[in-house]
Amino acid sequence: MKKVIIAFLLLYGCNTPTFKEDTHLVKANPPERRITYAAKLPPAPFLAIYQKKGKTLILVAADHGPKSLLSVHYAFGEYHPQIALIERELGFPLGNCMQHEDAYTAALSAKNNIPLVRTDADYKRQWEYAKRHGFSYEDFQMQWIIKNADGVARYDHKQPSATEEIENYKRDVHNPDWGELFTEDRLLAYFQKNYDRNFNTTDFIQFRRDLQGNSPEKWVRKTPFYKMMHNQPDVRSVFMLQNITAALNEYEVVFSEMGSGHFVDIYDALNKMLDNPRFVRADQIPPQELWKECSLKGLQEKVLIKD
Repeated sequence: MKKVIIAFLLLYGCNTPTFKEDTHLVKANPPERRITYAAKLPPAPFLAIYQKKGKTLILVAADHGPKSLLSVHYAFGEYHPQIALIERELGFPLGNCMQHEDAYTAALSAKNNIPLVRTDADYKRQWEYAKRHGFSYEDFQMQWIIKNADGVARYDHKQPSATEEIENYKRDVHNPDWGELFTEDRLLAYFQKNYDRNFNTTDFIQFRRDLQGNSPEKWVRKTPFYKMMHNQPDVRSVFMLQNITAALNEYEVVFSEMGSGHFVDIYDALNKMLDNPRFVRADQIPPQELWKECSLKGLQEKVLIKD
């Protein structure tokens, strides 16, 4: 009988998941919590290195910009991950790899012949979640448009316009089954009503900083953008955490990148599952020569968690 039990363990024990996440520990980031965590975490971008039970997770808490590329490059060169996870929705364009850490991660994944996993909840799931929490389709559209307008201003050095942003949303996200697409007049009226300014003349870099700052003004807390942002950790950040767990249960060395806000969302859950990390600040990373070719040739995309 003892031999049978041993044989069973040898045969099936390796298939038992090593890690299990506690999604109840994933929390939204009200200003008070963000201030607390900002005091004990390095400024983004930074690396959080977890090592437990023979597994290694290298996580880049990014600032969604070119400064994060050095951290990504260092992580690949120092730890040689076997799989890479990025904060990006299925099917969404990756963008310029010399400006966005998700695209740069994808390029290095292709170069190193390892699978790439998109770990952000798709827009259908995000919309259904927003709708269940009482947000309108206009609220949902505007959240995406504000983020995209910030990118247009930051990386293309252009003043976003209502007309162009409606077209961008229509091309990349819109589904007629979800609701009516903004017209220019409706978008301008919505923005004026909820944000008290003219969309076509807004400085979106500063505007998004105001909306996502650690100590937001009272007007920020009343906006649909702020309310939606603090209602989504248990659809977006939870999905990122679940993908990390799935990757660790299949691979020994896992790389993951996500915005630093998402990292704070899942920080307590990661620490419970993997113990406390070692941090590597951006100023501790030796000089890196970035891979400017950034080819995606041969990229292998993989899905770890299916709906």
